[in-house]
Amino acid sequence: MKKRMNKKAQDLSIGTLILIVLGIVVLVLLILGFSLGWGNLWEKINIFQGGSNIESVISACNIAVASNSKYTYCQDFKKIKVDGKTEYVNCEDSRVVSSLNNQITCDKIGDNLQEPKAWYCEQIKSKLGTTTVKVNGNDCPPKP
Repeated sequence: MKKRMNKKAQDLSIGTLILIVLGIVVLVLLILGFSLGWGNLWEKINIFQGGSNIESVISACNIAVASNSKYTYCQDFKKIKVDGKTEYVNCEDSRVVSSLNNQITCDKIGDNLQEPKAWYCEQIKSKLGTTTVKVNGNDCPPKP
C-alpha cells in the first residue's frame, strides 16, 4: 500500500508577513540613515522636528500662554525652515505674536541679563560654531 504525501505548500501567516514588511522598512531606514546622515534623513521625512514651521510654533505658543509657561514662551526656540533657510524662533517672533490670543511678558535672562533673543543668539552661535544665525527673523548681531 502506497502512502499519499500531502504536498500542500506551507501557509505564510499574516503575522509573519507583517514582520517581514517591518523588517524591510527598518532595513531601508538604516541604509538611508547611514548613507544620508540621520539629521538629514529625519529632516526629509519630517519626523522628530517639533516646531518645523510657523504654524506649529504658533500652536505651541498658544498652549504656552494657556498654561502660563513663561519658559516655553520666552526661552524655547524652535528650529524651522523658511524659504529653505534655517531659522530659530520663539513666541516673541513678530510672525508668531500677531497670531496669538494673549502674550506673556518675558524677563531678561543669562549672566548679563539679556533679552531672550540676544541670549539665544549667543547660545546658538557658540553651539553651532558659526557667526551667521537667524533668530526671530533677523540675523544675530556679531559680538562687540
